[in-house]
Amino acid sequence: RLLGFTAQQTLDYLQNLYEKKLCTYPRTDSRYLTSDMAEGLPVLVNLTANAMPFRKGIAIVCNPEAVINDKKVTDHHAVIPTRNLRNADLSALPVGEKAVLELVAARLLCAVAEPHLYEETAATLVCAGQEFAAKGKTIQRPGWRRLDSAYHAGLKNAPEPEERPEEKTLPELSEGQSLSVSNASVKEGKTSPPK
Repeated sequence: RLLGFTAQQTLDYLQNLYEKKLCTYPRTDSRYLTSDMAEGLPVLVNLTANAMPFRKGIAIVCNPEAVINDKKVTDHHAVIPTRNLRNADLSALPVGEKAVLELVAARLLCAVAEPHLYEETAATLVCAGQEFAAKGKTIQRPGWRRLDSAYHAGLKNAPEPEERPEEKTLPELSEGQSLSVSNASVKEGKTSPPK
């Protein structure tokens, strides 16, 4: 969906990457790796990061605990790039294969990256007897979202990523604080019931 390929095209590209030894076995639905892979994962993450153009200037962290879970792996672990990226000429890959490989790499890098941390503020304000509610987020550490945004920014001719709700920032507030109203406006609209 993200790259505009059908499921069969994606599987075909992954199969070709597997045959070229650039990705692991593609016919799996697992999202985790096994504990025996934990020791070599930082090296693989570093190789993957160095091979991907979208991560330039972004420090890479490897948190293996986020993706290691033997109980959730059945026959095969998650699809990930292989160490053969080190010597591969990615520019020689067909466009579809390269796009799928970059997506697999982006998912791995995001999965082991630092968490996205934010502080959320919710405020209930009373003005002239009416209650108003406001919510806002302040990003403390962008974590994996920085890599995800860099990957999406590099996509060409792809559908827009799922839009995240607009994140508004609220000033620092304390309970019982008095605020002044700087402006007010009425917004007219219609709502419709859930479908």
